Amino acid sequence: MLATLADPPLTGSSLVFEPKYDGIRALIEIDPARERGVAHPGPAAPPRAHVRIWSRLGNDKTTQFPSIVSALAAFGATVGEPLVVDGEIVALDAMGKPVGFQRLQSRIHLSDAKDVERIDREQPVAFIAFDILREGNDDLRGLPLVERRKHLE
Repeated sequence: MLATLADPPLTGSSLVFEPKYDGIRALIEIDPARERGVAHPGPAAPPRAHVRIWSRLGNDKTTQFPSIVSALAAFGATVGEPLVVDGEIVALDAMGKPVGFQRLQSRIHLSDAKDVERIDREQPVAFIAFDILREGNDDLRGLPLVERRKHLE
C-alpha cells in the first residue's frame, strides 16, 4: 500500500496505469448483512451493509468519513457477499473533482461526532476503488491485478 519512487520502464502491454490521487489510502470492508449495532429500522427502511474503513497503518477511520460509510452501506446491501476493497479517499472540489491532500488534513484526527459531521458537510469526500482483495469467501490477492480488476468491475 505504500508507493516507492523508482524509474520504471514505461513501455509494455502488461503495464497498468492509474491516475495519481492525493488522498488517503484505505481498505474498506463491506459486509452485506444489516448494519451492526442498529436497532431494526422497520419494514420501510432499506437494508444496509456494515462498513469499516482502515488506513494503510491499520487505523480505524470509519467514524471520520460518515458520507463514505453511508454510501457504501447502501451499495453493500446490494452486492450479496462480503468485500474488501482497496482504494483512496479523496477530497472533492465544488465540481466533484478530486483535489489535494491538504483538504483532508482537517479531518484526519477528528474524533468528536459533531466536528466530523460538520467537516463532512463542509468538505465532501469520495472513495475511489482500484483493487478488490476479497470477494465473498475468495481471497483474490493471489490473482494478477488485471484479474482482480475484472472482479472489481
